[in-house]
Amino acid sequence: MSQKQIIKVNTSVKGIIFLTLPISLAKLVPELNYLLDSVFLGHLGSKELALAGLTGVYYLIFSAVGFGLNNALLSIMSRRAGEGSQNLIFSTLWHGLAVGTTFALLTIGFTHLFIDNILIWSGVEKIEAEMAAGFLRIRVWGLIFLFAYQMQNAYIISLQKSKYLLFGAVGIAIVNMALNYLLIFGIGGFPKMGFNGAALASVIAEFAGMIIVFLVIKWTKLSKKHKISYQWSLKSKTMLLVFKQGLPLMGQYAISLVAWWIFFILINRNYTIEEQAVSQVMRNLFGLSGIFTWSFGSTANTVLSNLLGQGKTDDFFRIMKKIMKISLTGIASFIILINLFPDIFLALFGQEEGFYESGVQILRIVSAAMLLISFGVIWLNAVVATGNTIIVFWIEAIGIIIYLVYIYLVIEYFQLDLRLAWMSEWIYWLVMMFLSILYLIRGKWKTNELQ
Repeated sequence: MSQKQIIKVNTSVKGIIFLTLPISLAKLVPELNYLLDSVFLGHLGSKELALAGLTGVYYLIFSAVGFGLNNALLSIMSRRAGEGSQNLIFSTLWHGLAVGTTFALLTIGFTHLFIDNILIWSGVEKIEAEMAAGFLRIRVWGLIFLFAYQMQNAYIISLQKSKYLLFGAVGIAIVNMALNYLLIFGIGGFPKMGFNGAALASVIAEFAGMIIVFLVIKWTKLSKKHKISYQWSLKSKTMLLVFKQGLPLMGQYAISLVAWWIFFILINRNYTIEEQAVSQVMRNLFGLSGIFTWSFGSTANTVLSNLLGQGKTDDFFRIMKKIMKISLTGIASFIILINLFPDIFLALFGQEEGFYESGVQILRIVSAAMLLISFGVIWLNAVVATGNTIIVFWIEAIGIIIYLVYIYLVIEYFQLDLRLAWMSEWIYWLVMMFLSILYLIRGKWKTNELQ
C-alpha cells in the first residue's frame, strides 16, 4: 500500500493566478477555434455564419454534458488529492473515460439517425437543415476525443500541474487553424469542402489534442511523481460515485445548452439573417469571456474541493471571495477592451455596415451579462465543490425554466427587439447566483462527504 501524499493547493493570490492562467489559456484555444470557424465561414456568406450558430450550439449541448461529467471528476479528484487518497485519482479518471466514451458513441448514433428531423421540426428551412445536418454528422465524432482531452486535463489540474495544459491547447490551435484554411477553401491540393471543412478540421484538432495530453502525462511522469498506480479494472463503487456526482452536472449542462439552442432556434425563426449573424458573433463573444469566467470556476472547484478534502471548511468563503475578486479584475479588463474597440472585433466577420451598428448595440447588453457571469460561475462552482451536485441540478432547472419563459414571451410571443432577447442572460444568471448563495449560506454542506 502506498504512503499517503496529500496534495495541497496554494491559496495565495499568486498561487490562484498561477493555477488559473494555464487553465485560461487551455480554454482560450477551443474558443478561438470556434471564433476562427466563424471568421472563415463568415467569408463564405451570412447564411453559413448564421448556420454556424445553430450547429455550434447543438454540438455544445453534448460537449457540455461531457463538461458536466468532467467538472464532477475534477471535484472528486481534487477532493482525493486533498485527502491523500492518490490511487483513487487515476481510478476516477478511468471510470470517467468509460462513461464519457459510452455517452459520445450514443450521441453519434442519435445524431446520425435524427438530426434532419430535429432541424426541420425546429423550423429550419429544408436546404439549410440539410447543410447543418451534413456538418453535424461530421462534427459530432469529435466528442470522443474532446471528452478524453478534457478529462485528462482535469487529472492534471487535480495534481496542481495546470501549466502542462498549454501543450494540448497550442496543438489544437495550430491543427485547427491550418486545417480550417486548407479544407474550407481547398488550398494546397486539399479538397474544397466549404461549410463541412470546418467540421472535419475541428474533429482532427480534437483528436490531436487528446494524443498530445496523453503524451504529456506519460513523458512528465506525473503519476509516478505522485505515487499514483494505474488501476484498470472498473469497480462498481467508483462507477456509482462517478454517476452520482456526474449525472446531475451532466443534466445541468445539457438543459442549459438545450435552452440556449432553443434561444437560437427562436432567433432564427423571428429575426433577419443579419440579426442571426450578430447573435452568432455574440455567442463567440460569450465563449471568449468564458475563458476567464469558467477558468476561475474550474479553479474554484479544484481549490475549494481540495480544501474540503483537507477538512479546512473555515477557509471556504475567504478563499472563494479572493478568487471572485481576481476573476472580476480579469473580466472587467476584457470588457473594457472589447467596448473600446468594438469595430475591430466585429470587422473580423466580413459583414455589411448594418451588421456593425446592430452588433455594437447587442455588445453593450452582453457586456453587462459577462460581469454577472463572473460572479455567478464561481458561486455555482462553489456548490459543485461541496459535492452536492443534485442541488446544482435543481438550481439550474429553476434558472432554465425562468429563462425559457422569458425568451418565449420576448422572442416568439411579443417579437420584441433583439436587445431585449439578449437580456435573458441577465435574468438567468441573477437567478443562478441568488440560489447558489442561498444554499451556501445555510451551511449544511459542511458535513458532506464523498462515498
